[in-house]
Amino acid sequence: MARRTQSRFIFEIVENSRVFRHQFFANGSRRADCATCESRVPASEPYNHHWRNDIKNNRSYCIQLGSEEKQILKTIEDQAIEEFILCDGSITARTNDFLLDSGIDAVPQLLRFLSFGTDKLEASVGFYVDVKKERMYYESSPLNIENHLDIGEAVDMIFSMLLEKISNYVLLHHKVPLEACVIRRMKVTVKRFCHSPKSKSIPVSKLPLQYQVKNAAECLERGSNKLSSDLIKLVETYINQEEPGRPIPLTLKVNLYSFRVCSTSKELYVVPHLLSGDDVDNTPTFIIQTDVVGGFQGLLEVRNIRKFLKVDSQDRVFECRQCQSHFVDRVHFALHKQIACGRNFMVWSMDKDAIELHENCLPLPKEYFKYEWVGLASKRN
Repeated sequence: MARRTQSRFIFEIVENSRVFRHQFFANGSRRADCATCESRVPASEPYNHHWRNDIKNNRSYCIQLGSEEKQILKTIEDQAIEEFILCDGSITARTNDFLLDSGIDAVPQLLRFLSFGTDKLEASVGFYVDVKKERMYYESSPLNIENHLDIGEAVDMIFSMLLEKISNYVLLHHKVPLEACVIRRMKVTVKRFCHSPKSKSIPVSKLPLQYQVKNAAECLERGSNKLSSDLIKLVETYINQEEPGRPIPLTLKVNLYSFRVCSTSKELYVVPHLLSGDDVDNTPTFIIQTDVVGGFQGLLEVRNIRKFLKVDSQDRVFECRQCQSHFVDRVHFALHKQIACGRNFMVWSMDKDAIELHENCLPLPKEYFKYEWVGLASKRN
């Protein structure tokens, strides 16, 4: 029942500058300011100038894809590669470090890479576990990921539930704790549901789960009578053609917000992009949706921005009626229900001395991924 980090995000005017601060709290008391989020710009500049250098300063959650990486994605699609193997190449087993590195960095990085150009991913994770003189393979059931900003939470949930299942299994059948197990290899299975080539526009992705559970926003569909299409086009043109020093159109009477992820705590939060109306209740308000490389996808209209921005109180405990697990985080509870309490997780017994042979493998470049991933192709060139 881990609690989400409690934080506060504020703007302060200091002389002629506007300063954005991210402050951490524990038990209601302020503990520290986040050094990676703090940003200072002239007070007269638009709010989005606080974040426009995130990629250059290595503070962005978005990934960067060059022509070589896009060619790898094309190869993955052409060869229908859905399985990816990661091994711990160290001489001595280091299960804890391997799981930590893969859960926090390697697997989320792979999934973010694979999410480019997709409507959603369907992902499962499997661990090869050596315990005593046996080798077991434990695999999660597939989990749908419909927004790249949910990848970190999804991987965390899958890893936690897998390790809990393994711990219970080895304690029951082998009378040993999880610490007696050695894990040096894992397999990630990913089905990519790519954008339809016949579609003329890129569909707007769903909100991240953290904001879905608030039910505070709804998608603004083209052709609706809620707002004029001219205003929508003006907003999209402004976003797609933003340039330093370019004046804000006087007719752009909207408030725009965007998602941002803290580089230190990995918290997801919403920041202002452009505020042109003081009347919060009557000024059209939108969330800007972007893909995993930061490309503009569309707009989501927010009906109640105060509720949307308000941090969830964590004084309520949610109980799963199926398995009686308890959660204080609604996102974790939603993922837990989506994966059906882990009831469909599988375990296989393997021959410890068996050797797996795979033809037509695709090693992913370590220069980009940092980890030695190998894709297992199901089609020949």
